[in-house]
Amino acid sequence: MSEKIKEKLYIVNPNLGHPLFVSIDPDLTTRAFTIKILLVSNVKDPERIKSLLLNRVVLIPILEYKWKLKLLLEKKRQEKKLKKLLKEKKKKKGFWARLKSFFSRKKRKKKTSTKSQHLDKDLAHTADFYSALGVKSLEDKLKKLKPKAFRGDPIYATIEEVIPKSTNLISNVNYIEDEYCTPQLYLLRNEVFRKVHTFFQVKVKFRITEEVVDFLSHRNFVMFDIIHQMPDKSKRINSHSLVISKQDWTNFTFIHATDLHVAERNDRIYGIIKDWLRTIKKMSIDKIGEETKHIFKLFAKKSKIDLKEPLKKRLINPNNQFRRFIKLMNKKVLSNDIDFIALTGDLIDFTLLSKLPKDMRNLFDFDYEHSNWKIFKQIVLNQPHKHRRGVIEGEELLCPIFTIPGNHDYRPYHYDIRWAGMYRKIGLNLDEALALNDKLLAFPISAITKSKRALRAYWSEINPSLDFTIQFGDNLFIFLNTGSDSWRNFRDLVTGHPSLTGLSSRQIKYLENILNHKINKDTNVFLMLHGPPINPKKKRSIFKRIKKKFSKKVLTKLEEFKETILQKLDKKGIDARIDDKFNVKYGTVGTNWEKLIRFCKDYCVLTLAGHTHEFKEFRLDDPVAEKSKVFDAPPFSIKKVEIPAAIYFDNYSEMFTKAKDIEKYGPFVVQTPALGLGGYKNPELAGAYREIVVKDKKMDSFKVYFINK
Repeated sequence: MSEKIKEKLYIVNPNLGHPLFVSIDPDLTTRAFTIKILLVSNVKDPERIKSLLLNRVVLIPILEYKWKLKLLLEKKRQEKKLKKLLKEKKKKKGFWARLKSFFSRKKRKKKTSTKSQHLDKDLAHTADFYSALGVKSLEDKLKKLKPKAFRGDPIYATIEEVIPKSTNLISNVNYIEDEYCTPQLYLLRNEVFRKVHTFFQVKVKFRITEEVVDFLSHRNFVMFDIIHQMPDKSKRINSHSLVISKQDWTNFTFIHATDLHVAERNDRIYGIIKDWLRTIKKMSIDKIGEETKHIFKLFAKKSKIDLKEPLKKRLINPNNQFRRFIKLMNKKVLSNDIDFIALTGDLIDFTLLSKLPKDMRNLFDFDYEHSNWKIFKQIVLNQPHKHRRGVIEGEELLCPIFTIPGNHDYRPYHYDIRWAGMYRKIGLNLDEALALNDKLLAFPISAITKSKRALRAYWSEINPSLDFTIQFGDNLFIFLNTGSDSWRNFRDLVTGHPSLTGLSSRQIKYLENILNHKINKDTNVFLMLHGPPINPKKKRSIFKRIKKKFSKKVLTKLEEFKETILQKLDKKGIDARIDDKFNVKYGTVGTNWEKLIRFCKDYCVLTLAGHTHEFKEFRLDDPVAEKSKVFDAPPFSIKKVEIPAAIYFDNYSEMFTKAKDIEKYGPFVVQTPALGLGGYKNPELAGAYREIVVKDKKMDSFKVYFINK
């Protein structure tokens, strides 16, 4: 007799990095909502799926303690006011009214007392805590209270309909009609859900509670976890995956951050180096890998890092950078200053935990539990983690995020941080880097190994969609995956600025479908990428030699070609362009580059990218004269491609701070510096993010800020 197959089903979409937004009217009169979710199962019968979901799909609102405490305090005030009114009314009563009141007093007292005890119980813990700190009133402390999430009352959803779904290509026009519920073939090819591979679209209906309505009366949005209670009593939680928003998307703000480089080993570095420094006092530095040290000194150049500073001050832990960023964003959420965050790639530094033995890596096959995707999610949700020295306290992020992968997210294994002087980015010296590699043995070649299976846990736990759009009013946000490291532009790779594989023909067709069906003259298009469309080298090497030999007046550095500087030299218009002077395709997207540039120029308001860890901003215009050209993929190909835009360079986000100027001089293609790590020569650029403000349906600002400034 054959063993009965265990029934399995998982909610695929929406998820943490691809939440579903649902609108609610500003007056909050709507109570009932219907949404569609994508589910995968090893059960093929839709009716059986429906029965397995019955009373097992729960929405949990994510609320915030400060709001709750204010609510309880207000109720307490109202109760005191009511008691005072009752006393005053009692004094004014006549003889017969007082006599009647006497006989009903016990009943009324009991009812009021019960309500009072309930409120006191809710406030007791908080009041005792602040009293111990010597705080006179809760109202005073509430102003300084740190944001903290808590889960509200559960909302049980009703299953309306279950429909089988087949995989579809993004190049098919049907994909853009229902992106959340259109499964992609790579989910099956990479066995993201193991042997579970039958997809269903599930229509779900639910009603929000008064608790949620009250929260929305104070905040712009409320997030929900979608919880599915499995037949085996386990739970699948799609965290932060549903958002109910009051926004009409006329005036709003969103944040762009990129290159987080989260990894479990980041939290271990401080402790390892501190232990090594303690040990080094007892032994000679000469005994520590002199031969290896000599080799890697070839990479060592002068750095802006003051190595005399204490390790705690100079060490940059990307995980801590992300934790600080979350705290800052939570403050903005509490004041209703932001609506969502876009995280565009290199979310993690590499996939598998560095502590895994080499012979165990294949066994785990990039599963979530042994990956840095778990560390990323733990930081976002502020889940418990092992306490380590140098790790700061975190908070759960109270804002929705949209994510796309970067080239590091395809990298399976940890790498030697001595590679190309990587250790300088995190504030270490060479001796410390040698000591670290002794504990976390790695090889330089690991840095350029890649695998699509490295995204298995990302697709399962963060975001199953590589390419997708989000429509908010007249604003269209396009998220495109620019792929892994590319060997096509070999010169870029070996010089430490790898190009990315770029856009496939299917992605180009996807953009064409978006153009034909989602974009009109009133649409603000924001394009989100990891790999930058434009990235010139910082120097013109030929002219550098000319300058050294003949004249100091020849401009060679990119910074010397800012549009405002050239204007002072009476170089305006086409003379101020950089596309005919620099290789603007250095370390960018490999394939379909010119088509991407054309799309950015003709249809986008702003293109946001990362990858380089640098602060660079460009504006595009029509080439009035002859189009310039650039090598497509040197050194393997000497073919040149036309650049379909005139490209200018400057700090435009600082220059243009009003919608009319932004509209006049745009569109813009920008690189936001990294949140996790600075550049090779600019480590101080770490901790960056960009704030994009839209006012009256027009982009009004797109400035860069830093979490530590």
